[in-house]
Amino acid sequence: MSEKIKMTEEEVAFSEIIGDLVEQWGFNRHLGRIWSLLFLRQKPLSPSDIQEGLALSAGSVSSGLNELQTWGVVKRIRMAGDRNFYYEPETRIWKSVSNVLRTREIRILEEAHGGLTALVERLQSKGKEENADFQVKRVKQIREAMETAHLLFNALVNGSTLSLPKLGRLFDKFRSF
Repeated sequence: MSEKIKMTEEEVAFSEIIGDLVEQWGFNRHLGRIWSLLFLRQKPLSPSDIQEGLALSAGSVSSGLNELQTWGVVKRIRMAGDRNFYYEPETRIWKSVSNVLRTREIRILEEAHGGLTALVERLQSKGKEENADFQVKRVKQIREAMETAHLLFNALVNGSTLSLPKLGRLFDKFRSF
């Protein structure tokens, strides 16, 4: 398969846009660039094809492909009659986005919730110290916002069967914080 990989101006532009987008999400921009190259190609690409097309080192391509596989947005495949591995993108965009949300964003909310719960307990153990009641109230307010965000993310990512009115109430509750 390894014909010369030459990216068009539009492919480069798309690659840069997606690279910027994933960087805003806190990922390495090369992950977005690798995925975007795969996404715009009709046939799977080898790591050397990706390396050539994006002018990346073999190590960057290898680690990027491994991470993209971990997130479930790229699949490693074999081509008939070829012992090399090739890669293709997950083309169902919502599946890719929901994998990231489920794996990362919900985990972040759960960790924050746990930390806030521990902090409330520490503040409550201080008894009547100055500002303790006020601070408990404020930390609980943030914890409740996290709980609501967690419910919203779960509903969004897991395709929950929440009714529209209940979903609307959750959004209203979240906006009230």
